[in-house]
Amino acid sequence: MEKVMTGKYFMLRNVGLADLIAVSIAGAGTAHAADKIGVSMPNVKGPWFTPVLYGISDEAKKRGYDVVIQDAGGYANVDKQVSQFSNLAVQKVRAILVDPANPASFNGVVREAKAGKIFVIGAGSPIVASDVEPDAAASSSHCSIGHELAKGAKTLLPNGGTIAVLAGPAGAFWASDRLRCFKEDLAGGNIKLVAEQTSEQDPAIALSLANDFLQRFPTVDVLYGADDTYGVGAARAVQGVQKCGKVKVLFAVLGEAAEEMMRAGCADYVVAQQPVKIGRSAVDMMDALVKGKPLEKKKDEVPLIPVTSANLNSIDKTGMQAPKGWTP
Repeated sequence: MEKVMTGKYFMLRNVGLADLIAVSIAGAGTAHAADKIGVSMPNVKGPWFTPVLYGISDEAKKRGYDVVIQDAGGYANVDKQVSQFSNLAVQKVRAILVDPANPASFNGVVREAKAGKIFVIGAGSPIVASDVEPDAAASSSHCSIGHELAKGAKTLLPNGGTIAVLAGPAGAFWASDRLRCFKEDLAGGNIKLVAEQTSEQDPAIALSLANDFLQRFPTVDVLYGADDTYGVGAARAVQGVQKCGKVKVLFAVLGEAAEEMMRAGCADYVVAQQPVKIGRSAVDMMDALVKGKPLEKKKDEVPLIPVTSANLNSIDKTGMQAPKGWTP
């Protein structure tokens, strides 16, 4: 699926030559109206992708770019995302912002894009291809998220306990990196993982998996969600069996539904990323590259914010969530 968002709008009536010259001069130093950037995502829906795309789209509009968004329709559709990335390069966009489902599959198309003088920027991922460096990237380190989730587990289980893991989509490097670093920090301690399962990134499937864990492991202490699609599913499952507060729920990303579950007492510790800020930062770096300006830094690791009911009302959520009702 391809979506186009226009960053400049002009309404000309009875415009003379002098007016056209004035418009041309006023636009000097900014992106030309025809400048187009591409965005390649595994998915465009959900509490992570919607705010990232809002940050990208809003910041690009401010800077005068048109945005072409390509949606692969899910993490299983790696070949489709690679093809869509290639299609953006054929369109001769000035830059491509990408969050690759599987970086190992993107080496060829990223090399081709860069050979065609198209900048490739990680948007939500520090990696655009396993063997090719990005021109720039804005993200949160997935390993750092795993470490922060481990801190959350230790906070929730100071005397040890058990965790069942909703591990995220099969083959998604972001999910596997988070879990790998989470496990590293818990290794050798008194917190044990009793179950681990990958699944499609779908709220209904996450709810079903969490329900299954609660039935198979009735004394489990914590449910871990790779992101808030999984975390909210876990929280709703806990709510459904009236165990909010007894079975703790730990996950990454604070979307609107996650916030609601925390207010209900059914989500206990969230490692919040700032996807709106990530999207804006990716466009900021892209704009500098297009205009030949030096980058302050090539990779922007946007800070993580641990959230519990104690600080939920005091944190600034503008970098975390798109405006209510906004869709790409």
